[in-house]
Amino acid sequence: MAQPISVDSVKRKLKFDYLKIKNDPESKNLEVFSHLLVHFLRPQLSISEMMHDTAITLQKQFRLRWVMIGLRDRADGKYRYMFMSGMRDEAWARQKTKVYKLEDFAPNSNGYKAGEMSNLTRAYLEEENPLFNEDVNVVNRPAMLRAKRKTEDETLEADFVDTLIIGPNSELYGWIEYSGTVTGKFPDPLTIRHIEVVASILAAAIASTE
Repeated sequence: MAQPISVDSVKRKLKFDYLKIKNDPESKNLEVFSHLLVHFLRPQLSISEMMHDTAITLQKQFRLRWVMIGLRDRADGKYRYMFMSGMRDEAWARQKTKVYKLEDFAPNSNGYKAGEMSNLTRAYLEEENPLFNEDVNVVNRPAMLRAKRKTEDETLEADFVDTLIIGPNSELYGWIEYSGTVTGKFPDPLTIRHIEVVASILAAAIASTE
């Protein structure tokens, strides 16, 4: 006759299973959301602080070489890079001078060619988007430009991915731009899904302050 399951053994198993999944790398990535949502609990939500925190958190958590966040300026409706993590000073100084209009974010606009991964995320590849001479300084490692891609998941120096920050009524608030990983690979699909959820959290934060 089977012995009855003790209450203590059930509780031990529940706790063991929880701790096991909590320490799993994929599960730990969920802490990105918890970390950013804390900003909503503060007496006054600071979009600037949240965006700065987001750039640093994404770069470190997903081991990206760099992350930049651009936002729409309420004063003139134009879009500019405003926050970053991992960029060298000279490259960031150049990026901050760039100004975009809403129509520049249409797929394959303004001379850029994109590979659409979803309605939020696009990949821009170096082979299809060669830099002009004056733009060489926007990359972190200019000496690495024009290398040959050896595998489909390998990133080149000028590759980048954009995930849009979309608010109510499909309003474009800004974008998260990021490189490949420190191992020279594109972010995996689950990482990109995490970043898309982060973009939704940022959109909710911006909408709550407008």
